[in-house]
Amino acid sequence: MSQRLFGLSPKDVKQMVFQFCEENRIIHKFNCETKSAGKEWFRGFLKRHNELSVRVAESTSLHRAIGFNRIKVNRFYDELEKMFNANGMQIIPPSNLFNVDESGLSICYKPGKIVALKGKHSVGGLTSSERGKTITIVCCQSASGFFVPPMLIYPRIRVKPEFLDKALIGSISGGSKNGWITTELFEIWFDHFL
Repeated sequence: MSQRLFGLSPKDVKQMVFQFCEENRIIHKFNCETKSAGKEWFRGFLKRHNELSVRVAESTSLHRAIGFNRIKVNRFYDELEKMFNANGMQIIPPSNLFNVDESGLSICYKPGKIVALKGKHSVGGLTSSERGKTITIVCCQSASGFFVPPMLIYPRIRVKPEFLDKALIGSISGGSKNGWITTELFEIWFDHFL
């Protein structure tokens, strides 16, 4: 379930086990008031299934979950290779190949812990991309490891200089009504990049 971004919390697992035992008339010592297996049962369950662990899920919006997959990434690189071959272009040196990305950081919702397979570096939990206020960070790095100090975009029109007090040296800031990047803010960032 966690691979499909609908992870089960420990509470969900304990309630499902209780329900399964009840429906299949399996004798158990679970709490009938809470309709849930207990903490000790859950600890034992994790010991018996050592491929599972309890992890904190990363917030993943539905649009991001649908849009970023192996097929689409491979298609992008196939098209990039065709473009290079068709135009007789040389491969770009790593120091000239930059990736810029903007990420919205919600300052409200944080998913809880879920049960997932051990060894997974990333465990997603589907959340709304429209929750709470957002601070946007624009980051840029070259393939050789050089990075441009980020731009922080706050959900306000007037941004105070002290918002950058503990930021990376060289960082810049801006503001928009909703904390998202705008054309004007991107132009400011692009001048910062150049």
